Amino acid sequence: MNVIDAAYNVVHDYPGGAESLGPRVEKNPTTLNHEVAEIGTAKLGLKTAVKLTVFTKDYRILEAYAAQCGRMVLPMPEVLAGESDDCLKTLGEVLRESGELVREMTSSLADGTISDNEYDRIAKECGHLVSGVTNLLAAARARNAQGKPASEAGGVA
Repeated sequence: MNVIDAAYNVVHDYPGGAESLGPRVEKNPTTLNHEVAEIGTAKLGLKTAVKLTVFTKDYRILEAYAAQCGRMVLPMPEVLAGESDDCLKTLGEVLRESGELVREMTSSLADGTISDNEYDRIAKECGHLVSGVTNLLAAARARNAQGKPASEAGGVA
């Protein structure tokens, strides 16, 4: 999916569409609709694309942009609140993501081929798994730092 198609879908899949979303991202609804539908000379700006993504929490514009650049998007590691079970909780999330990757991969391979859409879903699941492992490493680092003097708490990655 290209960036403009993604933007169009983000706007029109939002409850109430451009009419509802426009004012929330400081855009006239008609203008927003023209920008995502490429009507006339209207063009969607980067600032508006970021506002749409942040407000809706719909990452299709970002993911389409990254894909067109041959990249993938990974969520930032969550800041850990120091819960007593943060390592085990995060490990459970990694195992769940691993299972989802296995499910997607085996489902995609069922017919002996991997379509473009299947590949995109596999890549997305791989990204989730990498993000989960990054979170797990951050949780392990936080647990490692607990109880150490401040001068030693940083450690070496």
